[in-house]
Amino acid sequence: MESPRYVVVGGGPAAASAARRFAEAGQSVAVLTAEPLPPYDRTVLSEGALADPPAPIPTLWPDDAPWRDHVFVRTRTRVESLDPDGRTLTTDDGTTWAFEAVVLATGAEPRRLVVPGADGPGVHHLRDAEDATALSAALASTQRLVVVGGGVIGLEVAAAAVQRGVAVDVVEAGPRVLGRGVPAPVAAWLARVHAEHGVRIHAGRTPQEVLREDGLVTGMHLSDGTVLPADTVVVGIGITPRTALAEAAGLSVDDGIVVDPSMRTSHPAVLAAGDAVRMVGGHGERGVRLESYTAAGRQGEVAAAVAMGGTESFDDVPWSWSDQYDATMQAMGVPPPEAREVVVGGPDSPVVLSFDGDRLVGVCGVAHGPGVARPVRAAAGAIAAAAAVDVEAALAAGADLGALARVLRDAGRR
Repeated sequence: MESPRYVVVGGGPAAASAARRFAEAGQSVAVLTAEPLPPYDRTVLSEGALADPPAPIPTLWPDDAPWRDHVFVRTRTRVESLDPDGRTLTTDDGTTWAFEAVVLATGAEPRRLVVPGADGPGVHHLRDAEDATALSAALASTQRLVVVGGGVIGLEVAAAAVQRGVAVDVVEAGPRVLGRGVPAPVAAWLARVHAEHGVRIHAGRTPQEVLREDGLVTGMHLSDGTVLPADTVVVGIGITPRTALAEAAGLSVDDGIVVDPSMRTSHPAVLAAGDAVRMVGGHGERGVRLESYTAAGRQGEVAAAVAMGGTESFDDVPWSWSDQYDATMQAMGVPPPEAREVVVGGPDSPVVLSFDGDRLVGVCGVAHGPGVARPVRAAAGAIAAAAAVDVEAALAAGADLGALARVLRDAGRR
């Protein structure tokens, strides 16, 4: 393989998509990842990888793809420094890599629980394959699990543990689970499903101490005085973007590597994508960090295309999903906190439409089985066009998710 013109730093979906885009264009690319595996599918970590037996963790590239010959992967490799002006970076073994352009897909770190007893064995985080392997092994001998954080990852871990016969308590500091980005009716529906499976949710309370005896976890003391027995604790309280490399290189950072819609950073030789970035809007507004698997992959593609001289930009409507037990939750769009919400669908499949004025800006729904995907995915065109929706027709569709999908699809075609 010829010396690579491009370098990708990272091992998640953004890194995988960027490398593939370079390689499919016939360009040589080096992928440098600190993990022991080449880029892999992280969506299985909180579900299949925690099952008994655990599902294999698939890579993100087909083994027989002809473009693989253009990709050089170096695992267990940390990038220690980046010199954008000199167009070089240095790895932890002292190797200097020259590049025409580099894509930073450094991802994010899980936030840590800062209370007495939180450091040490029996307290787990879930961000990479090694975390999933360790947690899956721990669940084999766990009778009682406390999950700190009632977000998507926390609830997916709770569901996986319950299905392995573990008793689960979920501790959430906010007034309800899924308080960030998921409408209350959808969150309440999922909370009921967890309760039906025996999960106890403790909302409005925070951990004060992880209790230990002879070094082993025995429980958790909560802010209201409750003591929950536990053999194992999982912490899922959000992530922090990995920006240290970018910041040390003098790139613009604001709770994320700052990029424009074409994934350009403040230096022309450096692009960035995925959970590490904050994409500013077209008028310079601060923008958001999407923390979305599908968005990360698409951003990686855009970054690589632009690095090769293309003019693409990321304007996709963000889409996300979560599978818990036999239920599927899906969401499309990023509605603002002040969005007006209209609940449609039936009691067994609530779907929430979010509006900014009359414009549809988001859809989120949940149901047993995958049926809710139909209206959520159908809404992409309407959200992209900031279209109005016939709310009366949406309400009339009731529990007929196919009919609701047609209403939303028609709105996007007007």
